[in-house]
Amino acid sequence: MYYFGYGSNLRASFVSELLPSASYVMKASLPNYEVQWREWAPEFGGGISSICETPGEIVQGVIYECTRNEIEKLDYIPGVYVPKYKRESFIVLGEDGAWHSADLYRLRELKGPYPPSRKYVEGMLEGARQLNLSPDYLEKIETWLRQSVEA
Repeated sequence: MYYFGYGSNLRASFVSELLPSASYVMKASLPNYEVQWREWAPEFGGGISSICETPGEIVQGVIYECTRNEIEKLDYIPGVYVPKYKRESFIVLGEDGAWHSADLYRLRELKGPYPPSRKYVEGMLEGARQLNLSPDYLEKIETWLRQSVEA
């Protein structure tokens, strides 16, 4: 199955810890959504991301292929996505020009907004650079880094 990674899941090393079977498929985007910092995470000392519906915006990310069994386990592991996040299926636009169904996690309840966690955004930026996301999107992440707070 396909999994769409954005936020902390731009870093392949982080994804491989969560989903050992995950393999890179391609870069992709989710139109009419944007990343927002809508949950305070004490372990990060700042806000962590979710996607929020926002007409005209776009979330850049990556499609990974993984087993359904592995991703379903994430639905129940406390402290990973439970209880804050829920998994949902979305249609994302792959860099191949085709639309693909992919699951992703987003917050169950939107709070904040909060200033983003520096540690979180640094990991996100590292992954975005490795993936060679667009210069405009890298600049957006760098702006979040300038707005971030340190634990």
